[in-house]
Amino acid sequence: MSGPLTQRWNNSLAARAIIFDMDGLLLDSESLSYETYVATANRYGLNAGFDSYSRMIGLNMIEGVDVLRNILPAHIDAMNFKDEWGEHYRERLADTVPVKPGVADVIERLAARNIPMAVATSSQGEKARDVLGRAGIAAHMLAITGANEVERGKPAPDVYLATIEKLVTISGITGVDDCIAFEDSEVGVRAALAAGLRVVQIPDLVPATKPSSPPFHLIANTLATGVGWLKIDT
Repeated sequence: MSGPLTQRWNNSLAARAIIFDMDGLLLDSESLSYETYVATANRYGLNAGFDSYSRMIGLNMIEGVDVLRNILPAHIDAMNFKDEWGEHYRERLADTVPVKPGVADVIERLAARNIPMAVATSSQGEKARDVLGRAGIAAHMLAITGANEVERGKPAPDVYLATIEKLVTISGITGVDDCIAFEDSEVGVRAALAAGLRVVQIPDLVPATKPSSPPFHLIANTLATGVGWLKIDT
């Protein structure tokens, strides 16, 4: 994005804190999730494709299972499928945590400036804290909130609202207007906007289907580019 456009948005993108999604944004875990989804489907003799998987991107576990019930043949139990898929995914994730290229550098540069950061994810909180800890990212986050720790997962705003509340308590920011969210999925963007946040979307496996609508919703090619647009007040 050009310099003049960045300058035009600087006031709208002023922020004191940043809230990140995790899967597909900080971690290249959506690709791994898709691979293990296909492998699990193959065990059941199914030929699963990306179209069916993409319907679950960004959703919490409960809503993801509801999608599975609509996708799978009637004789296959969606919960059993989800459990087998999850076990296969965790086995693969135990070997290595796939951090997105450039993410570690962005996080370290923000941490060096003492920018309050947090994570609001559709994954379970315990899992998120584990994988982000092994990735060397958790130590830089003031809060990590999982979908199982709030009443409703994304696209509801609950996980973002809970994370903002934690940041207000821990970092001294005044509220939602001090924060910017970063997301990869349409579901996550909807959750952030519903929480009253401005959001920068960095699409992962699925391209953005809606154009930017500054200052509330912007689209960047990389996390580094999106963070570079911010005017951060310290």
